[in-house]
Amino acid sequence: MLDTTREWGFFLARRLGFFVVSLILVSMITFGVTNMLGNPVFLLVGTRYTEERLENVTRELGLDKPITERYINYIGNLLQGDFGISRYTFNPVLDDIRGRLPATLELSTYALILGVLWAVPAGIIAGLRPNSLFARFVDFVARAGVSMPGFWFGLLCIFFFYAELHWFPAPLGRIPRQVGAPDVITGWYTIDSLLTGDAEKFIASLRQLFLPAFTLAITTSPSTLQITRNKMQEVLGSDYVRAARGFGLPARIINRYSVKNILAPVITMIAMTYGFLLSGTVLVEVIFSWPGLGLYAVDAMNHSDYEPIMGVVLLSAGFYLFIYFVADILNALLDPRVRLQE
Repeated sequence: MLDTTREWGFFLARRLGFFVVSLILVSMITFGVTNMLGNPVFLLVGTRYTEERLENVTRELGLDKPITERYINYIGNLLQGDFGISRYTFNPVLDDIRGRLPATLELSTYALILGVLWAVPAGIIAGLRPNSLFARFVDFVARAGVSMPGFWFGLLCIFFFYAELHWFPAPLGRIPRQVGAPDVITGWYTIDSLLTGDAEKFIASLRQLFLPAFTLAITTSPSTLQITRNKMQEVLGSDYVRAARGFGLPARIINRYSVKNILAPVITMIAMTYGFLLSGTVLVEVIFSWPGLGLYAVDAMNHSDYEPIMGVVLLSAGFYLFIYFVADILNALLDPRVRLQE
């Protein structure tokens, strides 16, 4: 019991240390890059300015101080929950992020669910029957999904399913304007409409959500499909599986234990995909006019608004690292060898 507690202690300490160090490095890189891109003071003072006005605004924003001092002040403000003020919306960045984060989380979560629902079963079946027609079809879909940029596939979906077939509504936000948003409870329109018992808004928000979620699911799930298929083939070719077949164990029992042995890498890949989705929905949100963090970051970049960019990057990195941390814990629970290696 003591040894197990010690193993978990070392394992969690190393993972938490990696989490903190990674966040610090991301904050340093993001702060340094955004502060070297240009001077936002010129956007604030306009084209007709005097040197005195320029110096006053620079001093008010603290941009006359050394970059190291500015970074230390920025970290101090972050620890107090202050992400700065957006120079474009004039709102606290944290308030803007809170308003837009549910939209991105809802889109990313539904895209992940759609991707996992088809990629994992398809990968298992393709691994069990590597020479079948289905395996070849799955391989073709995976290659196509990897090779297609998300924004390009999204434009194709808009053209065919909205412009030509009229199966889905116009890609303009999270819900049609004539229907109206449900009462805010969680910020997820599909969940809020269910909680308020409004079936019309639930169906409308789900139809509006499907195309961007389907676009992300197709373009991000091939990695999950490939690792599921490859690991399944690897496990089926292992010595213990061949020994089990030699002893005459039924195929269904062998397949069941084979699936358990591929769970750790598959869970890791799903976690990585989910982390990527939060920060990788930028262009998809733009073409579908989805009011999430991606569209918010693009608007901030167009206006050289650095505080929102740094806030979105830090939030995305923190979310990604947290998901990866949870995946490590799940892997350690499923396979004790993971924490013993520490």
